[in-house]
Amino acid sequence: MDSLASKTYSEIIEYILKNHHSYLKRELPEIERLVFTIYKVHFFDSGDVLEKVHKLYGQLKATLESHIIKEERALFFDIKDYEKRPSRALLEKVLQGINNVEKDAEEVVEILKNIRETTKDFELPPTSCPTFDNTYKKLQELERELYNHIEVENKILFNRLKNEK
Repeated sequence: MDSLASKTYSEIIEYILKNHHSYLKRELPEIERLVFTIYKVHFFDSGDVLEKVHKLYGQLKATLESHIIKEERALFFDIKDYEKRPSRALLEKVLQGINNVEKDAEEVVEILKNIRETTKDFELPPTSCPTFDNTYKKLQELERELYNHIEVENKILFNRLKNEK
């Protein structure tokens, strides 16, 4: 991660797209399928917990999909334009976009905390099956990935842009 600190804005953006956004685009639908599967199969023995996980995951997925669109369709283009032709007006536009996607990150962190709390730190019930276990592992992997994603964006890319003000 420290190696990213010396990269250009465009290089950091490419890193985010390649390592974080591509992961999300690949894994979000798969995890959604798994969450739904265990909710359906384990409805009678773990339905109360899995209903909450299903709803929270739906919120998380929607927030992340919106986040990706905001960055890939607007913010990242604005940052690359600013990198090529810095101007006060463009920096203000970039900072406004950053503020918008940082709200997404706050929401994501809150949902992740709620999922972890709901699952009692991903504790498997005695009736769990391999799919249940795999789903919780995938959710934990997603959680780690999202914290890394947020760190790269907020602490490296966005922080540097905010310091240009």
